Amino acid sequence: MRPLQHFAIKALTIAAFALTFALPSNADARGGISTIRDAEIENTLERMAAPIFRAAGLYDGSVEIFIVNDKTLNAFVVGRNMAFHTGLLIELDDPEKLIGVIAHETGHIAGGHGVRFAGGASASRGTAILSTIIGVATIAAGAGQAGAAILAGGQTVAQRGFLRYTRGQESAADQAAVTYLESAGIDPTGMVGTLRRLQADELVAVGRRDPYTLSHPLSSERIRSLENRVNNSPAKGRKVDAQTRYWHQRMRAKLRGFLYAPSRTLREIPDDNSEVALLARAVAYHRMPDPQAALRTIDRLVATRPNDAFYHELKGQILFEGGAAREAIPAYRRAASLAPDEPLILASLGQALLALDEPNATNEAAQTLREAVRRDRYNANAWRWLAQTERRLGNTINASLAAAEHQIMTGGLIVAGRHAKQVQKSSPTGSPAWLRAGDILAEIDRRKALEK
Repeated sequence: MRPLQHFAIKALTIAAFALTFALPSNADARGGISTIRDAEIENTLERMAAPIFRAAGLYDGSVEIFIVNDKTLNAFVVGRNMAFHTGLLIELDDPEKLIGVIAHETGHIAGGHGVRFAGGASASRGTAILSTIIGVATIAAGAGQAGAAILAGGQTVAQRGFLRYTRGQESAADQAAVTYLESAGIDPTGMVGTLRRLQADELVAVGRRDPYTLSHPLSSERIRSLENRVNNSPAKGRKVDAQTRYWHQRMRAKLRGFLYAPSRTLREIPDDNSEVALLARAVAYHRMPDPQAALRTIDRLVATRPNDAFYHELKGQILFEGGAAREAIPAYRRAASLAPDEPLILASLGQALLALDEPNATNEAAQTLREAVRRDRYNANAWRWLAQTERRLGNTINASLAAAEHQIMTGGLIVAGRHAKQVQKSSPTGSPAWLRAGDILAEIDRRKALEK
């Protein structure tokens, strides 16, 4: 998860998806949503989605996935951006069920299904929301509980059922999903089980329905049609490979460890020495906090899988957040060497180096954080740490630009504007910094126009 600050999914590209609708910075206080960034979980979801995307003819990197920190069962797409609530990821205990949801959402993307506004939404309001969702190259990602990145805005449209598909689109996405699953050699039966579960929730708790049933209308006819197709599927009975199942169980264990109360995790996760149990319990001990128990447990996992970058990363987090930055650096270095393409791990290493407040470490932190944001421009934490590092090194223009990047992602429009104007004032006209500052100022104007 960044784990809990790592537990900070992959940056959304632009046409990036700023899942926000208005722009106050205190989104969490106003009922806004939060996302989770975590290198391991991102990799797991990408692993599970890859064969489905290939079956749908979607090229690598054309769909961005992210995680919403919400306990309800929900998944949705906007454009080519796919979101999953943590409640769904934890609740679906069989990887085939989750892959079935991925396949269904992929059906909406590949089918080019537009979304319609639920009753009561004005056309102007709808236009503003879709513009905000689809048209901005910004996504908020700040620090918070479980690495949650607070988005700069009000409530997500999909959570409120504001955007929804027609029943015809839902049925078409179902049929496409079965085709993709069959092409990938995966049993589509899990899709039916998930829909039956959601239908039962819809019938017994109308006032508390999961958002999925609002944005994805269910019907008995739709489910019967899907059952008929599934029962005759040549892929029926084919399970996912053992590695996918393993990573899926690790993802659920990690989410439970970070998002459930530690006492609940320790009570519900059996102390059976299994790898997933040790992972969940290591996180729970860390959050109690009981650093010694957390370190003993994570060391057992590292001993079991010495070349697992994510276990070294978690050890680094436990040490760093326990106040041992110097001891955390070797763990983060090891994680970065094992997973050199993971900018979230690089960002954590940079943060630990910065915390030493030593000249050599600060210089290394600057190089590390510059590389982290080069690979992942939408990690607001990394921009904040880079701003501190550049300021410490006396690089005032770079510091202001990094601060503006951080503020535009976390909703601090006034502060972002102030930094961007300072960059333009101090930089040569037409230079990369001057141009990027101009982009930020234009984005601020766009957001203010949407508020009117």
